[in-house]
Amino acid sequence: MRYLTSTLGLATVFILLGADPAGAQPLPRITIAVNAGYQPSTTSFDDRFTFDLNRETASVETDYPIDAGPLFDAGFGYRFWKGLGAGIAVSRFSVDSTVQAQATLPHPLFFQRNRQISGETGGLTRDETGIHIQAQYHLAPFSGLYVVLAGGPSVFDITQSIVTDVNFTEAFPYDTATYVGVDSQRGTGTKTGFNVGADLRWMFARHIGVGGLVRYSHATVDLTRNGRTISVDAGGMQAGGGIRFAF
Repeated sequence: MRYLTSTLGLATVFILLGADPAGAQPLPRITIAVNAGYQPSTTSFDDRFTFDLNRETASVETDYPIDAGPLFDAGFGYRFWKGLGAGIAVSRFSVDSTVQAQATLPHPLFFQRNRQISGETGGLTRDETGIHIQAQYHLAPFSGLYVVLAGGPSVFDITQSIVTDVNFTEAFPYDTATYVGVDSQRGTGTKTGFNVGADLRWMFARHIGVGGLVRYSHATVDLTRNGRTISVDAGGMQAGGGIRFAF
């Protein structure tokens, strides 16, 4: 958030100083950006479910840490009047995570004599696609340098591996059990949130240049699987850089 605040603060200074978006250098009508980047934000969520075992109720508690990871982003902008424009960007974030599971298992021979097991299993995936619809304001503070401030609604689509069962081994006299792993299925959800950010680009040729992107976006998405609804955070801070086209 510190980087986004600094960028927006710099652009605000340009506006307050009277920077004219139609001044010394013309603003392009159409801009296209393609970025490779990183989503440094981390988050987590948890879940709990029960199932019947040995004529009693077993319970499983899971915790899912979502780590930072690489990001791909592409955007299109159209300036329709002076510095005002509109655009759309699509971001794609995918990362593998390790789930931490704890289970309470009833004893097969004695009532109310539960066994506790716990462990970690890797390879659970989070795929997150964000569609960011933006109102834009274009600035041209210096020769060859352009700034685009943007913000608006975002639609997030998430596919997340969700634990559906816990696997364990046991042997007579069944006083203990050993964690083996988990079974998982893909849960999906879609929700609308918001985005705000800035894009800086330097055009070293008439139609091509390089640039950097900073964006913050957020939504809370409900995932559904096996009749359960699990709320997870989507988005976060995003930063990247890549190639720019202007026409």
